[in-house]
Amino acid sequence: MPLRLTADDVVARLADLPAATLIAIDGLPCSGKSTLADKIQAAYGFECLCLDDFVRPTNEWPSRSRAAFPFEYIRYEEFTAAIRTLAAEGECTYLPFDWETLTTSREPKTLRLTSPVMVEGVSSLNTAVVELYGVRIFVDSDRSTTLAAAIRRGGGTWSEEWRNLFLPSVDIYMQSHPALRADLIVPGRGR
Repeated sequence: MPLRLTADDVVARLADLPAATLIAIDGLPCSGKSTLADKIQAAYGFECLCLDDFVRPTNEWPSRSRAAFPFEYIRYEEFTAAIRTLAAEGECTYLPFDWETLTTSREPKTLRLTSPVMVEGVSSLNTAVVELYGVRIFVDSDRSTTLAAAIRRGGGTWSEEWRNLFLPSVDIYMQSHPALRADLIVPGRGR
């Protein structure tokens, strides 16, 4: 049974992790995953492998309304491969999504497991990679609250995609009950 803790208690609990530890942070979009990752980074300087770095440019999406998991609007195979490579070899290199140009960057990013590394994003606790983590965190939130926050975050530009693609795709993943694979549960948006 996962232990329920505040974000501050989770941050304190991570003080003495072994260097080669991967930390999963999963939960709904806009639930507070990035906020928690930022707190952990501020406390310890841990680097982060983010699902958002693997977004596909929109011209590569097979659909703007067909829900699916693995997410079709994410370079999902590359995301899970980066996690596996980081766990097995202690280093991974990938091309992150550039949010200014809305394209995949040509400048590679390299992460090294010389200190703990966070893996943050919806589906970080996917059964395909869950065993690779030393710490598994799920940020518990309310779907309707996160939908409103997601639409605000997108400024309305992506409201249809949030309603018809992103959250329905996340709903498919959430049917696998990732919170049950967590060690720690943190209250997030709406909780």
